Amino acid sequence: KLKEIRRGLRGGEIKPVLASRILIYSYSKVFSISPMEAYNTPAEIILEMMKIHSEVEQLKADEIDRQMRKMK
Repeated sequence: KLKEIRRGLRGGEIKPVLASRILIYSYSKVFSISPMEAYNTPAEIILEMMKIHSEVEQLKADEIDRQMRKMK
C-alpha cells in the first residue's frame, strides 16, 4: 500500500479511492481544515479550489524568479 501511495504522490496511476484520499489529504492541509470537513465538501469544489491554489502558488514562484533575476 505504501508503494501505491508513493506512486500516486509522484503522479503515477493509482486506484480512484486512493486518489480521492490523497486529494482529501491535500485539500485539508492546504486550507487548514479537518479531513472530515474536507470529506463532506463536494468533489467539484475541492478540485476547483485546488486549481486556484495551484495557480496562486505558481504566480508566487514566478514573481520570486522575476525578483531573483533582477538582483543578478
